Amino acid sequence: MQFYKYILLLVGLAWSQLAYSQSYFSGQLVNGQGEAIISASLHWQDSASIGTVTDFEGKFRILRLDTVQPHTLEIRHLSYEPVSVEILPSEQDLILTVGDDLLLEQATVEVTAKQGDAFASTINPINVETLGQGELHRGACCSLAESFENNGSVNVSFTDAVTGARDIEMLGLRGIYSQLMIENRPNFNRLGLAYGLEYIPGTFVESIQISKGASTVRNGVEGFTGQINTELIKPHHAPKLYLNGFLNHLGRSELNLNLAHKFNEQTATGLLLHGNYFNQAVDHNGDNFMDIPLKRQLNALWRLNHRTKNLHAEINAQAILDQREGGQVASFFSAADLPQRLYQIDSDIERYEVFGKLGFIGFDNPLQSLALIYSLSQHNQSSSFGDRLYDGKQNTAYLNLLFQTPLGKGQELMAGFNYRLDDFQEQVNELNMDRREQQSALFAEYNWQQELDPETGRGFGLIAGLRLDQVQTLNGMQYFPTGRLNFKYNFNQDFIIRASGGRGIRLPNLLIENFRYLPSSRAFILNETPAVEKAWNYGLNITHNYILGERAGSLSLDVYRTDFEQRLVADIDHSSSQVQFYNLDGRSFANSILLSWTQDLIENLELRLAYKYNDVYTTHHGQLTWMAFSPRHRGLMALQYQLPKSGWQFNFNSQLLGPQRLPTLYGDLNNLPAYRQEALSPTFALLNAQVSKKLGKGWEVYLGGENLTNYRQEQPILGAQDPFGQNLQPQLFDASAVYAPVFGTMVYAGFRYTLGEKTKADPHAGHHHGPNEEHHATKEHHHENGAELLIKSDPQCGMCQTTISQGLEKIEGVYHASVDLNSKTVEIHYDEEKTNPAALRKALSQLGYPADELPADPKAHDQLPACCQQH
Repeated sequence: MQFYKYILLLVGLAWSQLAYSQSYFSGQLVNGQGEAIISASLHWQDSASIGTVTDFEGKFRILRLDTVQPHTLEIRHLSYEPVSVEILPSEQDLILTVGDDLLLEQATVEVTAKQGDAFASTINPINVETLGQGELHRGACCSLAESFENNGSVNVSFTDAVTGARDIEMLGLRGIYSQLMIENRPNFNRLGLAYGLEYIPGTFVESIQISKGASTVRNGVEGFTGQINTELIKPHHAPKLYLNGFLNHLGRSELNLNLAHKFNEQTATGLLLHGNYFNQAVDHNGDNFMDIPLKRQLNALWRLNHRTKNLHAEINAQAILDQREGGQVASFFSAADLPQRLYQIDSDIERYEVFGKLGFIGFDNPLQSLALIYSLSQHNQSSSFGDRLYDGKQNTAYLNLLFQTPLGKGQELMAGFNYRLDDFQEQVNELNMDRREQQSALFAEYNWQQELDPETGRGFGLIAGLRLDQVQTLNGMQYFPTGRLNFKYNFNQDFIIRASGGRGIRLPNLLIENFRYLPSSRAFILNETPAVEKAWNYGLNITHNYILGERAGSLSLDVYRTDFEQRLVADIDHSSSQVQFYNLDGRSFANSILLSWTQDLIENLELRLAYKYNDVYTTHHGQLTWMAFSPRHRGLMALQYQLPKSGWQFNFNSQLLGPQRLPTLYGDLNNLPAYRQEALSPTFALLNAQVSKKLGKGWEVYLGGENLTNYRQEQPILGAQDPFGQNLQPQLFDASAVYAPVFGTMVYAGFRYTLGEKTKADPHAGHHHGPNEEHHATKEHHHENGAELLIKSDPQCGMCQTTISQGLEKIEGVYHASVDLNSKTVEIHYDEEKTNPAALRKALSQLGYPADELPADPKAHDQLPACCQQH
C-alpha cells in the first residue's frame, strides 16, 4: 500500500504546482482560391471567452484547450456563414480553407494535413506508426485482420487449416502479447481473441496506431511488445452515407453501410453496419476438409456523441452475431469412401457491448481535463471440433478514469485509476476453467517535451509512467509494480532517435489463446495453475526523413528485445499427442530487428521495403528451444502508383517468409511430406495486387487478387483421412501446423460510394492523434481542388517575403505563395495540372533561396539585398 501513497503524493505535488502553459494553436484561414480571409473571428465552441482574429495574411494564434478530447473551433466572418472544424489536441499549423458558398449546409472547412497514408511521428517519444484510410484502401481490407498487408511492423497469419482464425505477430511474439484496443479501450483480448481481428470491419476504421515496445501505462500494461489502437469512424465528421460492397470469385460477399447524421454542432449520431456471407464448400487440396469455413456474420455499431461547453459524452452499442461451419463434407467423398462419421466444426458466437466516454473540461484552467472510459460486454461462444466441445462465456466490466493537467511549459501529468472485472465460464470437455479475475490499478504518467532549437527542430522529450496493479485470480491477490520510460532526441525535425524500456504483466487465457490446437487429437494437459505472466521490453528506434533528388524518403530501424520473467508455456514438442501447459522454468526471450525504407521514386510512385529478423526462444522441459511458427526472416515490398488527375491507383505488394520450425513429431514419418519430416517449413513468397478507379460523384471501384502465385501448403492437415482415430493404427490428427495459405489465388472486386463530404475533409482522414502526438510535416499534399506545397527555405526579412511571394505568384498555375519567417518555410497553393513541386522548388532556388535540399542559385543569391542573404 506504500506505493499508493507515493502515487497520491505525486499527484498532490503536481496539483500544487499548477501553472498555465501558454500552449497555442496556430494556422491560416483562406478561401477556395487560396486567398487570405482577413478579420475573421475564431473561438472555441467549449470556451467562447477564448478567441482571436485573423491578420492580413489570414493567420491566427489562439490559446488552445489541450485536453484528452478534441475541441471544435468556430469560425465567423461577415462574408460567410458560420462554420466549424474539429481540432485535435496536438494539431498545429493547419491551413483552414473555407468554401466560397454562403449557404450554411454547403459551407465547409477543408484542413490541409501534412502526413501521408502511413507515417511514423518524429515528435512522439513513443515509437508510433499510424495507418490512415488511404493506407487501408491499398487493399480490400474487409477487416482489421487484412489491414496490415503493406506493413512491416505487424504480420497476420492463419492459426490452423480449418477454422479461419487469424493471429498477429509483432516484435517476434504472438498477438496475445500486443494490447489490442478500440479507441484506447482494451478489447478482444480475452474470449474474443480467436476471431477478434474479424470483428472490426475495415469500413468501421478511421485509423490504426501501432505503438511499438514499452508504451504508455494509462491503458494497461498487458502489451509486452506494444499496443495497437483502432480509431473508429466519428459521426461528427463522417459522410452522410458510405456504402461498400465486396465479392470474390469463390462467392464470399460483404456489404457495409455507414450512416451519419448531425443534429447540430453539439450532437451527432452514426450507424455502422456490416454483413458477410460465404456458403460454398471448397476443397482445392483434396483432403476432404473445407479449405475455408462457411461464414455468416452480422455486425452493427450505433454511436451517439454529444459535446457542450464543459462536457463531452459518448455512448456506443455494438452487437455481433457470427456463425462458422467447417470440416468434412459428404459431397467431397465418393459413395464407397464415405466415412460413417464426418469430422465437422461448428462455431456460434454472440457478442454484445456498450461502451463510451465522458469528458469534463469545465475547470478554471482550460488545459485540465477529467475523462472516464467505460465498457460493459458479454461474449458467448459455443464451438465443436468433432467430439471436442468448447463452451465459453465472459462478462466484463471496464473503467478507466484519467485526469490530465499541465505542470508548466512543455510539461504534463496524467494520473488515473483502472478497473477490470472478468467473469468466465469456460470448458473443453472435462477441462474446466471457470474463474473470476479482477484487476485494479493506480497510475501516473509524466510527459516532458523540450524544444532546444526552434529553427532546426532540435529537442528532446520523455514519457515516464508508474503503475501498481492489484490482481485477484485463482492464485489469490497479488500486487505488481510496473514502470515504463520512453525517451526521444531530435537532432532536427527529420532525424530522431528513441529509446524505451519497461515492464508488463498479463493474465493468460489458456484455452482461447491455444485455440489452434482444438481441431486436433492432442490432449490438453494442465500441469499447474497458470501464473501471471511478466516480461521486460526494451528497444531502440532511429528514424530519418529526407529528400533525395527532390523526392521524399524515410528510413527507420527498430531493435527490440523482450525478456520473460514468467510465462505460460504451451509445449507441443514433448509429445505428438498432447499440449502440455506449465509455468516457465528457465529463459524465454524474443529479439526483433526491423529495417524499413520508404521512397518516392518518381512523382506519384512510392516504394516501400522492409526486412524483419526475429530470434525467439523459450525453455521446454529444461531445454532452450526455437519457438514454433516463428519465422526468423520476413520481407516486404510494396509499390503504389497514383494518377490523381484520372483517379487511377495501382497497388502491389510481395511478402517473403523464411523457414519456420514446426512441432516435433514422433514415430513413423515416412508418409509425411519432406517439410514435416524435417520439421522446417520452406521459404516462400506471396504476391497481392489491386487497381482502383475513382469514377466521380462519390463512386469508386476496385479489382484485386491475393496469392497470385497460387502458393499452397502441401498436406496442411495431418491424419485428415482418420480424424477420429478409428483405424487399427491411428495417426496423429492435427490441423494446427499451418505456415502458408491453405487455399490458392483469390480474385475479388468491389465498390465504394460516398454521399456527402466530411466536415473535416482530410484525404488522409484516417489519422487520429493520441494525447502525445503531433503532426510531422512532409513536403507535399494533394487534394481535389488543387495542391499545396510546403518548402523549407531560409528567408531573412520582410523584403524576402515580398521577393518570394511576388516571384512565385508570377508562375502560371500558382494561386498564392506565403512566407513564414519564424518557421523558415514557404507555402505555395497551386494548380497541379499547370505546375509541379520540382518546378516550384527550382523556381524558388532561382530566386536566390534554398528549397528543401536544393541549394540557392549562387548568382541569384549574390544579387539579393544584403539583408536577404543567408548569414
